[in-house]
Amino acid sequence: MSMDPAVSLEDLERRRRRASSARKASQTPQPPPQLATDSEAMAVINEIFNPRLKLPESTGHYTLPEELTADDHVSPQDLDIAKLAELKEVFTLFDTNCDGLISKDDLRFTYTALGNEPNEQLLEQMMSEAQDPLDYEAFVQLMCRRTIELDPEEVLLEAWSKWDDHGTGMIDERKIYEELTNYGDKMTISEAKEALSHAPMAKPKTLEEPPMIDYPAFCRMLGGMRKRKNK
Repeated sequence: MSMDPAVSLEDLERRRRRASSARKASQTPQPPPQLATDSEAMAVINEIFNPRLKLPESTGHYTLPEELTADDHVSPQDLDIAKLAELKEVFTLFDTNCDGLISKDDLRFTYTALGNEPNEQLLEQMMSEAQDPLDYEAFVQLMCRRTIELDPEEVLLEAWSKWDDHGTGMIDERKIYEELTNYGDKMTISEAKEALSHAPMAKPKTLEEPPMIDYPAFCRMLGGMRKRKNK
C-alpha cells in the first residue's frame, strides 16, 4: 500500500501521538464516585452489623390489670396478638389427638414425650383449674388467669431498654447484677443469680466481649398475656 503523497511525515507523527495519548487516557483508571463521609459510612456499617432495637413508644403510665377469677371472661381485644399466636402453638402441641380439646390423656402423653414422668395428682390439678371442656378459648382464659400478675411484654421491654445505651438489644450481665444488688429493693447475690438464671444470653462476637443478656428474648419469656393498658 502506497502512502498518500498529500500527507507529510510530520502529519503522520502528530496523528500517531494523538492516537497514543487517547489510548493511554482510556486505560487510566477513573476515580471511584465520591463516597459519603466517614461518619455516614460508619453509621451505615454499624446499622447493618449492630441494628438498633425498635422499642415501643412510651404512651403513658402503666395501669395494672384488674384481678381475674375463674368465672371471668377476658376479651380478645385486651390480649397481645403475638402471645395469642404462641398459645395457639402450645395448644396444638398439647392436643395430641387433634380433636380440638385438651384432655388428661393429652397432658399425660405430652409430658411423657418431653421426657417427664407424669404426676397424676398434678394432672388432676391442672384439669380442675380449667373450664370443661378445655378447648382453645378455655385454654386462653386459663393462661390469662395464670399470668395476670405478669407485666405485658411491651412494658418490660421499655423498662429494660433504659440500660441499653446503644439500642443493640443486649445488656451487660454485670451491669444488671450491679443494679439488682445495689439499688432499689436490693437483692442478695444468690437472689440476683436466681432471677437471671434463665435469661437468654446473646452470642458473643469476640472472645473479649463480656456476657450480654438478650433482653428482648427475656421479656418474651416473662411477659403476660395482657396488652399494655394506659391511663
